[in-house]
Amino acid sequence: MTTFPPNTFIARLLRSFLTTLVCTAAMSSFASDDHDHGAPAPAGTASPRIQVHSDLFELVGVVDKGRMTVYLDRYATNEPIAGARIDYESGTDKGTAQPQADGTYQIAFAALAKPGDLPFSFTVAAGPDTDLLAGDLDIHDPHAHAADAPPRWPQWLGYALAAALVLALATFAARRYRLKK
Repeated sequence: MTTFPPNTFIARLLRSFLTTLVCTAAMSSFASDDHDHGAPAPAGTASPRIQVHSDLFELVGVVDKGRMTVYLDRYATNEPIAGARIDYESGTDKGTAQPQADGTYQIAFAALAKPGDLPFSFTVAAGPDTDLLAGDLDIHDPHAHAADAPPRWPQWLGYALAAALVLALATFAARRYRLKK
């Protein structure tokens, strides 16, 4: 390995390169793991939903504003089923889903408007076929995720400190180089 006298231009260049390398490593330690680079979050959130199936039926329930819209299909063919009877039970709430003109079914009760976990069981009768489907519905609080998100300012503070360090080292190196000339 070749060594350079401490005052040569190449030695100073190597020291500057190593300093830059160390500063880059320091800056990367402040980087966030989410890699979103400040991109805005998608507008809105997905509606809470329950999806259950058996060998006969597939049922998807989507909750919006305290009402669940239920979509019922044949599991094997994905063919929508209109005119079925869907009885539901969730805790103390029981009833029959109301068929709609568009082939969906509606369920409404007070607990669908509140955050929480709701166990559901559905008894589906369509023609000669009857089946029992069960699953859990997680209705999340739309404000809970915003409160759980860490603030973004520490990431930018790290970048600012690393940039200040690089600037200070560059200024120090430039002054030292001028003094030695």
